[in-house]
Amino acid sequence: MKQLSPCITCLLGTLSYFLPRTTAQVLITPPTNPSEYASKPVANNFVSLSIAIHFFQDHTRTGSDGELPNIFSRNLLSSLKESTSIAPEIRIGGTSADRTTYVPSQNTTISQVSGANGIPLNVTLNQRWFQQCFDEANFPSGIKFIFDLPLMRNDSLAINNMIQGAQWALEAIGSDRLEAFEIGNEEDLYVGQGVVPATWTVVDYAARWITFNSAVVQGALIPFGLDLTKKWFQGLAFSGLGANLAWTTYIAFNANVNDNHTLKSVSLHNYPAGSAPWVNLGNTFMNHTAIVANLSQVKDNIAFLGSSPSTENIVFNLGETNIDFTNLNMDQFDYILYGASLNINRIYLHQGTTFGYAAWQPVAMDNSRPKVRSPWYGLKFAAEAIGSHQGPTQIAPLDIIVSNNISAPLGNTTSDPNQGANTTVSMNIQDMPAQILTSEKISAYAVYESSLLARIVLINFNEWNGTTPYPRPSVVFRIDLPLKTGQSSSSHSVNARTLTAPNRASADNDLMFGGIMWNYTTQGPPQRVDSVPGTVQVQRSARDGSITVKVGRSEAMLINLGS
Repeated sequence: MKQLSPCITCLLGTLSYFLPRTTAQVLITPPTNPSEYASKPVANNFVSLSIAIHFFQDHTRTGSDGELPNIFSRNLLSSLKESTSIAPEIRIGGTSADRTTYVPSQNTTISQVSGANGIPLNVTLNQRWFQQCFDEANFPSGIKFIFDLPLMRNDSLAINNMIQGAQWALEAIGSDRLEAFEIGNEEDLYVGQGVVPATWTVVDYAARWITFNSAVVQGALIPFGLDLTKKWFQGLAFSGLGANLAWTTYIAFNANVNDNHTLKSVSLHNYPAGSAPWVNLGNTFMNHTAIVANLSQVKDNIAFLGSSPSTENIVFNLGETNIDFTNLNMDQFDYILYGASLNINRIYLHQGTTFGYAAWQPVAMDNSRPKVRSPWYGLKFAAEAIGSHQGPTQIAPLDIIVSNNISAPLGNTTSDPNQGANTTVSMNIQDMPAQILTSEKISAYAVYESSLLARIVLINFNEWNGTTPYPRPSVVFRIDLPLKTGQSSSSHSVNARTLTAPNRASADNDLMFGGIMWNYTTQGPPQRVDSVPGTVQVQRSARDGSITVKVGRSEAMLINLGS
């Protein structure tokens, strides 16, 4: 393999299947301009990150005490910026942030006492931790941060401790890179953690938050000369969407959580879980319908914020979220794109060195060297789908129609990296397992730039593993792209990139997007895979301008419509 820019087109061999002249097809007709169901403009860096504070040094520095920048992590962050033109935001927080003490006299940058599920019982940081972790050499230019301060403590030194952290953070981050301070983390779980009385409610949370918020304004923002006409805080950070009806955005605002008028954003957290009712809509987690059911819970929160002049300028974020299961992480970028279509302001995918859903492992752990993991490809695919357009970008889910008697030409082609170039395999379609072509297993999105159709996303959730005794089956998509008056099919370029793993749906490595992979051997920059197709030109029908493409089981495709 050789290192190469991901923008280079590579057209390689194909695998030809002899199919019957008629087969089921998925028909998609994306509107040329955004419909009423399209999102509001989506932030280029909609795909952003949350990193647990006790793992933040791993993601930013290397060495026994964080002596050097982590170039591997910086290159991966830079790759996301290359997709969107704007660096992803990073929220540093989590339960560990809520258990943090800032100790000027501590010699090491970070110390922690281990706890359950990889979350420490307490964390202590010194000022050098801030200086090293927020060093500009660790990040691509233009990056911004949300920093989570502790609210859990309520002893006589709690506020002084929090102000110390805010001061050190401001010194290291600077007002130009600070997006917001957050205070507290998943306060609706405090009772179960035994840190508050059983009678603790949203009203108690709001009162404590306002007290701590005022202390940060007086003890850090004003001394550092921040412009107080701007809003500098993100609020709530409750643990789940609809998990506890006593802890909602509506109830928190009725409890006067924004009494100081300092909130710029509201954050809720979301971790789809196998025991949740919405997951059980299908046999597996690879289910678009389940993702829709889960994320649709944000609608009430967004509608509430938009319902009043006092809240309409406060945006809604999923400030800590991830999907704790993996299938090429198609579920992840379907989750991201559907979230964007619902007018979530930004999604922060939570990361931690040992977390199973982490996009990459930034440092060596337990004799395992740093590595890029499958969730990275979900982040990269979603970032590429959103793109780098400087005008408004909108996203809309697309309806699918299944037709069982659409003519399919003999010799349809599909890329198979496990086969040699121009290999012919004769097989009967009856030998393939049936594919589900409903909205549970097929998902599609349109992406618009300045109100013009720019890209299409196709996702095939039907599962395939390399151990099966037949080549990877595909779904045929026909996409209607009407020609403009006087336009020929050749005057409108269309190309496609496929996200795939050669061997299995549950792969945690060896994934490729458009014939590109990312790994630690090059410290994060992309590598061309010589034996795999890259960006492939798609021919438009001379008759009606439509295109026909195949997407294999457990694959996704990003189609760029060009100009």
